[in-house]
Amino acid sequence: MQRLSFCLLTLAVLTLASCGCRDSVKPQPESARDAQPESTGDASPESPADEEESEHVGSKHELAIQLRDEFDRDNNPPADFEKRWTKLYDGQATTENGQWLMEVRRPAPPGPGEVVMGGFATTQRHFNPRLAGTNGVEITIVEFSHEDYDAEMDKTGQLVQAWSLTVGSWHGLVGGQKDKEKDRGVQLHFDYLRGEGLYVYLVRGLLPEDFDKYPQDGFGRKESKDLSGPELRVLHEEAIKRGGTYITVPCLALATRVYRSQQEIQDKLGRSHRYGLYLKDDANTVYWTLDGQVMDEVDISGYFNSSLDSVRDGAFLSVIGVACFQRN
Repeated sequence: MQRLSFCLLTLAVLTLASCGCRDSVKPQPESARDAQPESTGDASPESPADEEESEHVGSKHELAIQLRDEFDRDNNPPADFEKRWTKLYDGQATTENGQWLMEVRRPAPPGPGEVVMGGFATTQRHFNPRLAGTNGVEITIVEFSHEDYDAEMDKTGQLVQAWSLTVGSWHGLVGGQKDKEKDRGVQLHFDYLRGEGLYVYLVRGLLPEDFDKYPQDGFGRKESKDLSGPELRVLHEEAIKRGGTYITVPCLALATRVYRSQQEIQDKLGRSHRYGLYLKDDANTVYWTLDGQVMDEVDISGYFNSSLDSVRDGAFLSVIGVACFQRN
């Protein structure tokens, strides 16, 4: 089960103009005590961390909150919850002690099995029209839990959990858009695979022309349709190791981080963290934050501008949880 809270933030284009802009940069390590994870992306060479954090903090200070949900009623969601949020897939929701408890279930038997997903999306569009200026969302993930089961069922490569934040012109994950040419969206996505690591992806939707510009891992390729799951994972790991932007259908991976050690994984999953997903410079730059620190920032100039009508009235936020246990 996933406990979380969040707020949406936007910054008008006139305010953005007073903040100025700069080139994309690659973030510093999370802290001096943390080992640097495997990381890929098209961010430009490193610049002083204090400059990067100062810009983000200054920009965030001027943002106007459009929607904040405190989940201050217990048990069943308040009546207006369903007005603000639309259920996706198999997601269930209750509120408890100021937290949103999102639950995803699958049929018996208990223990690891088929992947199940569920979540919610904002019923209405938020953020600035055409995503002008700076727009962002922050969410606090408090904890993840699942039912007890026989530990002997554990397998290397088994999906333990995944979750994502998507800002886009549709409800749901990147890859679920109805119009692959016109819909636009970005996503922060976490995959925890037992024995392999915690994978963090900053992605955007695929466009037809991307296949002529970027390398591709094994997912979605005609020549790899007969490969097994482990064989596809090998090709995916090779794409991560090469670095830079790459295609992993149904996404264009802009930046990837992999945390391999149990200490790193537990640091991310074993305690509460606040995650942010931001678009700035009129949606020409995307970045994500961890506890207020910018982690990866990538130039996506032209991606939203080539289909501004899709975000003419803003965008939806989707929060999705994925796991393989009977009760998550």
